[in-house]
Amino acid sequence: MFRTGINFIDGIPIEVERKRIRRVNLRIDSDGRVHLSVPFRWATLAEGEAFLRSKWKWVVDTRRKALAHPVARQRPFSPEERAALLALLGAHGEPDGLMPVWAARLQEPGVTWKIRKMKSQWGSCNWRKRLITLNAELARVPRELVEYVVVHEFTHLKAHDHGPGFKALMDARLPGWRQLRRRLSTGDFQTAPPQNIY
Repeated sequence: MFRTGINFIDGIPIEVERKRIRRVNLRIDSDGRVHLSVPFRWATLAEGEAFLRSKWKWVVDTRRKALAHPVARQRPFSPEERAALLALLGAHGEPDGLMPVWAARLQEPGVTWKIRKMKSQWGSCNWRKRLITLNAELARVPRELVEYVVVHEFTHLKAHDHGPGFKALMDARLPGWRQLRRRLSTGDFQTAPPQNIY
């Protein structure tokens, strides 16, 4: 049974912590370290362990990929990478930027957004403030996966959880989104991704 601190599965150390969060979060760091965060109020350590075990193949595969390219994973973002992500999102008024294009398409005016380094999520949406935050790591994933995250967060303005209403909107807005989510979750690209319960 898991306790907070370091636990082991198949010889792989798992850092387990309790946090003031609403969902169990699982992430693999660029150096291959495995972190499991379990909410104080919303889940037990046993539930956190069960979630981890249900994702064990993803953990092993993603950890292996991270350890195979440690130098690349530790390389800081270049100014060019950051500039490319900002341009892709439309930070400087690019007419084909993903944020303004999707804001217009979904009729969601007045949405503000920012990018920052995030440890366990690709993006977040504060629907009350109409603020979308995107992970700077998106600079290293393909355009179609960045677009998936953008649409995902815009959809949270209407559907605040990942229930049936959210999924129905995503089906209408971005057919094929489940395959994109799977690629993002399984690391089917050149960086080891964070993963959340969807």
